[in-house]
Amino acid sequence: MKISARDIDHLSVSASDPDATAAKLLQLGFNLTPEGVEPRCICFQPDRDDIPNYIEVLAGEDTRIALAVNVEELEGEERTHAWETEDGFEVDAGVVVGETGGPLPWFAVKHETPDAFMEPEWIVHPNGALGLMAIHAVAENPRETAKALKAAWGGTIEEIFDGCMMIKAGSVELLIWSSLAYQLEYKALEIMAPTELPIVVGAAIAIERSRPLQALLRANNVAFQLTEGDRVLVAPEQSGGLMIEFMPQT
Repeated sequence: MKISARDIDHLSVSASDPDATAAKLLQLGFNLTPEGVEPRCICFQPDRDDIPNYIEVLAGEDTRIALAVNVEELEGEERTHAWETEDGFEVDAGVVVGETGGPLPWFAVKHETPDAFMEPEWIVHPNGALGLMAIHAVAENPRETAKALKAAWGGTIEEIFDGCMMIKAGSVELLIWSSLAYQLEYKALEIMAPTELPIVVGAAIAIERSRPLQALLRANNVAFQLTEGDRVLVAPEQSGGLMIEFMPQT
């Protein structure tokens, strides 16, 4: 499947127990859309008004993570979601979802109502999260995986360093690592090498400041590691399957 990607607009996390995953994300200081409606979403203020920026949590047989790539035109399954804000206002979301592509799990998405994911009460987070900056993936051959995705999406690719390729079609980057490079970069977390490749493994999220986040995580008994630039690393078991890299902007 070939599309013209505008950006990676969200990350889709399927979990066998989505309520437990949502509870862990709440402990990390994220604000989620209300309970009782699938998906539960962590929404951020996007760079563009017509392309959302969020993470969704869905029910699935096991933990699987896929990228949603924003396009202007798409034929596919139409999905609707409705949440109620704290003041009783109902927010309706209409999304068209395309078929799953490869080599990395991804699907195209067209938003009929992108502003549904930008409600003011949902984009402000106790942990100071500002937005989804990058997605981390691991592949046996990062260069070939990046080339295949460029052929499917468009965009640009760049070798960051040996064992890490970047593909970018908008503001959110996709970093594709070799297993060894990923383990070395995030050695503070002592992450095991993934066995099924290629796979999406994590996300980089911009935050206002590092120290308030550290205090929040300690108060919630969430283990984390600090690394260069006051980045805060949280292992997958603390978030329901996603390695999260918090990157302070000040």
